[in-house]
Amino acid sequence: MFTVETNFLLVLSLLSLSAVQGGDWGVNYPPQEMCALRGSSVVIPCTYDYPEIFKGTVLTVVTVKWFRSSIPGIADRDTYVYHSTGINVSLEYKNRTEYLGNKVKNCTLQIRDLQSNDTYRYYFRFETNQQDGKWTGASGVSLSVTEPKVTLDPPVPDNTVKEGSFVNLTCGFDRCTLSESSFVWYREGQPIRNKKSNKLQFNVSYEHSGKYCCASAENSSIKSEEINLIVNYSPKNTSASVRAPGGIAEGSSVTLTCTSNANPPVSSYTWFRRDGNGDEEKARQQHLNFSSITSSDSGDYYCEANNTLGVQNSSSVHLSVTGRYREETGIEDLKQHLNN
Repeated sequence: MFTVETNFLLVLSLLSLSAVQGGDWGVNYPPQEMCALRGSSVVIPCTYDYPEIFKGTVLTVVTVKWFRSSIPGIADRDTYVYHSTGINVSLEYKNRTEYLGNKVKNCTLQIRDLQSNDTYRYYFRFETNQQDGKWTGASGVSLSVTEPKVTLDPPVPDNTVKEGSFVNLTCGFDRCTLSESSFVWYREGQPIRNKKSNKLQFNVSYEHSGKYCCASAENSSIKSEEINLIVNYSPKNTSASVRAPGGIAEGSSVTLTCTSNANPPVSSYTWFRRDGNGDEEKARQQHLNFSSITSSDSGDYYCEANNTLGVQNSSSVHLSVTGRYREETGIEDLKQHLNN
């Protein structure tokens, strides 16, 4: 694979030597497909040659042009990427191409800010001051514009894995391969430190859920599409909480709530009260409600969260029910205060 600007001077020198020695009609392109990163620039080395004299005319090159086409040697006006007259250049390429060659032997072209739809085969054509003195390099040069791509190996439906399994994320390229030495990995948009290999491997925990992408370290602004890694796990961080707006007194309303993180979500909650004879099941729901609590409800309570992958219990919360709660107490105290 011939990568962008890799060994450019060497290739160009070899092509130029061939052209100088030839003295016949011809265009010399890189022998292999070229590969470049989206958003970067590519330099396409190119030389050309022609006879000094053709049909009695000393030749000089008048017009040079680059075009892309699916049919070798045939250029539609809308596909010119460069034209020495400055006309007929496709809007896709205006202000993105620069001819680094000349009208003698060098036909090198640069394309900037590469886009995915720049993947094509490109051809060089030159025309001389003699009507029949024109030539198109029919073999052309193939350019593939690639970008980073994250894959999960082995692939699984919806990128969903089970906690504890081994995950192997690979950063590669979608159309052709660049000889990159290092990569940058991101999770939820933040770089993952000390991860420069093209592989990101770990035994997955529930904390690894999230969106991952990667980029070439040489151009980290061009990131891959994100892959959303979904981790299925049993209930975690199960906890019990108490809500008692008026305090825990006889006759008051008290609610115990069980919360837990799980994927798939918790399918059932169960409440228990601890006592000397064992644990007593109190309810099979997320909330345990006491509309009018009594002293006999005092005790230690905990909840159990359950999904298809397992269960987890919360720590206990203690309910200590005090003397009788009266809603009118506050009103009576206010009346006494006003009468004094």
